[in-house]
Amino acid sequence: MSAKAVLDLAGPFDLALSLRAAASFWPAQGAVPPVLRTGVYIDGRSTITETGRSRARPQQVTAIASAPLAAARLGAIAGRPVSADLDLRPLYALSAAHPVMGPLVEALEGAKPLRYPSLFEMLIVTISEQRLSLAAAFYIRRRPVARFSIEIDGVRVFPTPATLAAASLADLAACGLSRRKAECIRDITGEIAAGQLDLKRFEGVTGAEVRDVLRCRREFGAWSIEYVLTRGLGRPDCLPTGDVGLQRVVGRCLSDGRRLSPGDLERALAPFAPFRSLAAYYLAVHTRLAPIRASRGSMEQGTAERRL
Repeated sequence: MSAKAVLDLAGPFDLALSLRAAASFWPAQGAVPPVLRTGVYIDGRSTITETGRSRARPQQVTAIASAPLAAARLGAIAGRPVSADLDLRPLYALSAAHPVMGPLVEALEGAKPLRYPSLFEMLIVTISEQRLSLAAAFYIRRRPVARFSIEIDGVRVFPTPATLAAASLADLAACGLSRRKAECIRDITGEIAAGQLDLKRFEGVTGAEVRDVLRCRREFGAWSIEYVLTRGLGRPDCLPTGDVGLQRVVGRCLSDGRRLSPGDLERALAPFAPFRSLAAYYLAVHTRLAPIRASRGSMEQGTAERRL
């Protein structure tokens, strides 16, 4: 590795818990690794970054990269996936007296939503997940990534916009993408590769401005745009109310167990504004990790009983 940086993250942060939370949304891929390894392009060069917990402080992580970089630049690149600037304390204070969210955030203290290394990757992920389950989208998305990316030290570096823009519709469809999604991916990657759509400017503009730009693009409806704002840009109060999975999770945790309507979902999460999407993340992680914790608890209890 050729570069190293130490990052002090805002708010409580538990890297191991955040990695387990992220893994719970995808099909089982074996043991959850203790570090976050990502592939990115830096100045046109494919680079691997590895972020692990620092021994000095719980909220501190150490990032290393396979390319020579200034520490400040590496810190900015490695800080994005771990939501370095996200302070969880305001949500915790807002939730403390809530009968459901209070104990829940306490049990998951330090969990942060991990983000994709680039906003471009998040756009392609969003397109792939439209009208599909997370598991189905995961397996379909692996095919174009495997076909059009490179692998370094066991990590796939996501294809560049130019690479996907140059792919034929037949090649994209052969990877399991629908014709419509293949066309959408080629259209938006072509815009990005040609410099007609500058994703860097999204980082510093309002949600309304992002919505105005994306709603003009094919296949980017309300759900997709809010998904990009939440998971791609880390906006803590953007809510994809049309998300069926979210309607079920929030209904199960905060209502009478039924799937909520978009309006009911907004009302159920209203007490947690301006952190509604972050509150929804905690509810989803709790729902996914609770069976795992219960299973581990049963196993540990059984082991103790056998020892007795």
